[in-house]
Amino acid sequence: MTQLQLRTRAWFGDESLTIDLPSSWKVIEVGPEDTPALSADVMRETLQQPIGTRTLAEIAKGKTKAVIVADDLTRPTPAADLLPLLIEELMRGGLPERAITIMIAGGTHPPASVEDMAKKVGSAFSPAIKVMAHDSRGDLVDLGVSPGGLPLRLNRAVMECDLKIGVGCIYPHPIAGFSGGAKIILPAVCGVDTTRMMHDYLHGSRERGGSIHTELRRDMVAVARTVGLDFIANVTLNHRREISGLFAGDVVQAHEEGVRAAQRMYAVSVLPQADVVVADMYPFDTSWQFAQDRGMWPIEWARQGASRVVIAACPLGVGTHELFPVASPLWSRLARRIAHFRLADLDRPFEKLRTVAKLMRQKQHHLMVLSPGLKAGDVTSLFPRARWFGDWPALKAALLARHGAGPVTVAVYRCAPFLIPAGTRQTRDAAARGTVPQRRSA
Repeated sequence: MTQLQLRTRAWFGDESLTIDLPSSWKVIEVGPEDTPALSADVMRETLQQPIGTRTLAEIAKGKTKAVIVADDLTRPTPAADLLPLLIEELMRGGLPERAITIMIAGGTHPPASVEDMAKKVGSAFSPAIKVMAHDSRGDLVDLGVSPGGLPLRLNRAVMECDLKIGVGCIYPHPIAGFSGGAKIILPAVCGVDTTRMMHDYLHGSRERGGSIHTELRRDMVAVARTVGLDFIANVTLNHRREISGLFAGDVVQAHEEGVRAAQRMYAVSVLPQADVVVADMYPFDTSWQFAQDRGMWPIEWARQGASRVVIAACPLGVGTHELFPVASPLWSRLARRIAHFRLADLDRPFEKLRTVAKLMRQKQHHLMVLSPGLKAGDVTSLFPRARWFGDWPALKAALLARHGAGPVTVAVYRCAPFLIPAGTRQTRDAAARGTVPQRRSA
């Protein structure tokens, strides 16, 4: 037997998962660069040499209240590894612990529970530091209208602080191009109406891992500058969900350097003729909502007739999101778009047609989904032809029944939500520089 060790259950154990296949099958692993984790000393040194701005300790001098805005459990950022170092810098700049707040910001996701916040922030700091969860329908401040035309409603507790720091992770994103940077403000600490309008109105990237120089990102940056985002600490992660890169400093300059690193680290070659395609959703496997939204691209790229396998533990089950499916009626969204129609929106119907076509293709996929956290109906509600499995032996038996002894080529896409397939504009550029990782046979 050929064995591969994967990871599973992000935030809920980060356990090892062994998948085994017949030795007669050719198994090829496709994944991110296996970069080592940064030590605390290296991260501390990086924070003290920020990109495009003063050190955090210098920025903190003379300030009275600081907030560290960190993403929630739907994102894999191990904030607990960074927070003590950021707090150390703030205190070095003269801020006492009681003047520091940590805000867990999930945009329009449900507010983080006490248990979720404990997982995210850890316990390596004083109880004098307040930990809060953003609520997109909670106490918000009206800041008028953004340069892009969005009604701005932001978290009041964040706005009451005169020093604002953003913590997040950089990985390919289907709308923003890449996560991170100014996205920790818009939409992460905004109200639901602001976020819904942002998705409906502003043009973003047309591919995951695509351009970050879009109308959407420009408005994100403008809003972050307006509200006073002083400093960001963005990370890239290896396949063990460890911090392997830290990009700290100015919201634009540090983020852009981190994006360039992510393009190199996560760009991979694709195996279009594989007989079996395995998409491993770690570390976005907390819920089905985010697993299938972030990492299904290997399934879309698989050849006709290939077996399509998705691995996602989903300890939180199906999951939920305020906007997807959108709570407001379709007619109200159409009315809003018509009211704000611009010449730049003439191609929007084609974008929607592409989205509809993608959804129709998904309905036809014969998936095999390994997910002990789901039920069969959770999977077939979106993928009617899918088969659900609670453990690997049962799924392997189904593969053997379909393919027999071989020859069979298996492509295992480790951490699929991180990966950027060759063929996108960004990865073509990376390939030209000779930085697209090669495939490895198991």
